Amino acid sequence: MAGYGTTENRGKQVLVGVAILCTVAVGFVSLLIYWRRIPGWVGESIGTVVGIMSTPFFMEASFVILGMIIVVALNTWRQRKEGDEFVTIEEKDDEDGSPGGS
Repeated sequence: MAGYGTTENRGKQVLVGVAILCTVAVGFVSLLIYWRRIPGWVGESIGTVVGIMSTPFFMEASFVILGMIIVVALNTWRQRKEGDEFVTIEEKDDEDGSPGGS
């Protein structure tokens, strides 16, 4: 876990999280404003999804689910970047073959 607790690494993690949330917020607000200008069945489908997502319960639930997806994705990315944290501990055997040191 080299550099896990450093200020520079923590700032980078916060910056990535804020960038993702800002991108999602801008995308959602853009859909709310401009979905009527998209022609055809794509515009109608997006309008239906935006209408459902903008109701109070579904909006909160969708942001919770989206937040969980972002957290899991960032954690998976971090684990792949830093490598596996699995550690094996070797035990020494006594002369008679039984484990332990006493």
